[in-house]
Amino acid sequence: MKENKLEDYMNFTKAVYGDKDPAHNFKHIRRISKRLKMFIEATDEQMNLQLLYFLAAFHGLIKKIASDNSFKEEIIVFLKGLGWSDSEIENGFISLGRHIDNPITIEEKIVHDANYVELVGAFGIAKAFTTGGAKGQNYEETIKIFENDFLEKIEFKTALGRKIANKRKDYTREFLNILKTEL
Repeated sequence: MKENKLEDYMNFTKAVYGDKDPAHNFKHIRRISKRLKMFIEATDEQMNLQLLYFLAAFHGLIKKIASDNSFKEEIIVFLKGLGWSDSEIENGFISLGRHIDNPITIEEKIVHDANYVELVGAFGIAKAFTTGGAKGQNYEETIKIFENDFLEKIEFKTALGRKIANKRKDYTREFLNILKTEL
């Protein structure tokens, strides 16, 4: 596989994120990609940067890939054009499918944590209420779902992810307690 830049992957996916909600659109993918550098610098593990870039850029497209065979074929052609072999492509799709719920490789763990860092802290709170509002939830419902399904259940897979998350989780808990008092 030849060396490619993150932008190669981002440019391919940018238009596909156009119909995503504000919490999961291309700006979300751009934020994930901007965090990659600090995670790369925080680890001594060897990694496949091409796989890392692929996971970051295609992070929010798992369902579309699974349900749209022609889109998956476009991706395969794109990756082959970047020099990916058939086995690298197959492994890339496998990594993409498990990086959110069951990351195994360092690349999967980094993208997992780069995504979940966004769920805690000030941005996570804003994202929860944006998503909750879009789903028609009231404040109390959104708080309950956010606390029970995200804040306390998110498990970070890298040392840097855990370090960042601890501070942000404390802030989030304090903010939600103040908000619940005011409600």
